[in-house]
Amino acid sequence: MRTLEIHPPSVRAETVNVLKAAAAIVMVVAAYIFRPSFGADTTTRQLEAGLLPYQRLIRDAAPAEQRIFRELQEGLLEAERIRTETGRWPDVTTLEGEGIPPFAPDPTRRIEYKWTSVRQDWATNYLGVPSESSAPAWVLVILEPEPGAPADPAPNDETHHRLPDGTTLHVSIWNTPEARRRSGFAALRLPQNDGWTNWLVGANGQ
Repeated sequence: MRTLEIHPPSVRAETVNVLKAAAAIVMVVAAYIFRPSFGADTTTRQLEAGLLPYQRLIRDAAPAEQRIFRELQEGLLEAERIRTETGRWPDVTTLEGEGIPPFAPDPTRRIEYKWTSVRQDWATNYLGVPSESSAPAWVLVILEPEPGAPADPAPNDETHHRLPDGTTLHVSIWNTPEARRRSGFAALRLPQNDGWTNWLVGANGQ
């Protein structure tokens, strides 16, 4: 017969094993708790990956700004309709007379805007100046192709609109603090050079 002596594990080894098990449990719990936020951050980064420094998603804007944005989208479609029918872009008086937002007065709107149209070469702008300096100014920029320019193959999306005659427009909606706008508005084609923000529904204008 043989006698075997069984020695208990050392205190050090036992402590190490306990710490390893505790660390594993903490990692599993942390992964479970924070998994949704990690996924949301990844999705946000993917959406914003295609945005330039001067671009923002309209979903992140204040409700009042989202309303003006939607109205400008509607006003743009109506202006395109008139452009198709008459061959020229309507002035603000025409749009207001047809009750087209945001150019027509609206008693439900807390801050009113004074709209003017500016045209230079093949750029048409509709500029809205707020009645209160705390609100931002807005501009709708419409760029037509120069005569003789090759046809733009870009598909129809948020920033590319195609008229029935095949003319492809490059359209964009911008705003800026009224105090900044007062310093001058000279860039009809490139508002970003004057510090304006381009608002989009989706990344890459889609």
